[in-house]
Amino acid sequence: MTEEKIKLAIFDFDGTLTSGHLWLGIAKHHSQKRVKRRSLALYIFSHMPYWIAVKLRLYSEEKNRSRWGEGLSVLFKGFKTDEAQKAFEWVTDHYFMPLMRPDVMKVLQGHKDNDHKVMLLSGMFTDFLQIVGQRIGADYVVGTRLEIAQNIYTGRIIQPLCFGENKARLLKEFIQQNQLNVDFSGSAAYADSFYDLPVFKLVGHPVATYADTELGKLANQEGWERIGE
Repeated sequence: MTEEKIKLAIFDFDGTLTSGHLWLGIAKHHSQKRVKRRSLALYIFSHMPYWIAVKLRLYSEEKNRSRWGEGLSVLFKGFKTDEAQKAFEWVTDHYFMPLMRPDVMKVLQGHKDNDHKVMLLSGMFTDFLQIVGQRIGADYVVGTRLEIAQNIYTGRIIQPLCFGENKARLLKEFIQQNQLNVDFSGSAAYADSFYDLPVFKLVGHPVATYADTELGKLANQEGWERIGE
């Protein structure tokens, strides 16, 4: 008997399911818990010139986002895995859960009610996404992996960053590794960024969710469904 194909509901996290941002959640945790505050300040100030350069159109926004995403891992350098777990739980419960978008969460629940498999696909750290996934009932998570050596976070990621073209690549690798029989034409993807276009191209039902300007324009041109502003 041929295995029945599953339909995926793929959700980006930062900016899509939530109005929050991971670096802000980590900053709040580190400030309140009085840990890694020097590293936090260095992270912010070292990346600020690139953010300004993007605003002045002197630097690529795509490269800037990659820098921010890859550099964020240094804020957990030296953490033991159980310490990081507690930090991610704190960020999830004290920062992100109150910022979850009710309308998008309702859509997510609708997919679950229809027996679709829910996946979180994000540039955020896989270790963090697993906690969020448990809170909201996601079936799968795919994100950026943090490097660990002898039970200690090294402050580096395991390439590639789950962003842009690599986001679609890591999604396909996850499906292959887990031998999932996916009905892509019957699957949906929800994201807010133009850089999620490679994922949108894989599914039959892309949904621009609280879309940025570029994705919003493309959604209007293509006649894609839109959620949010």
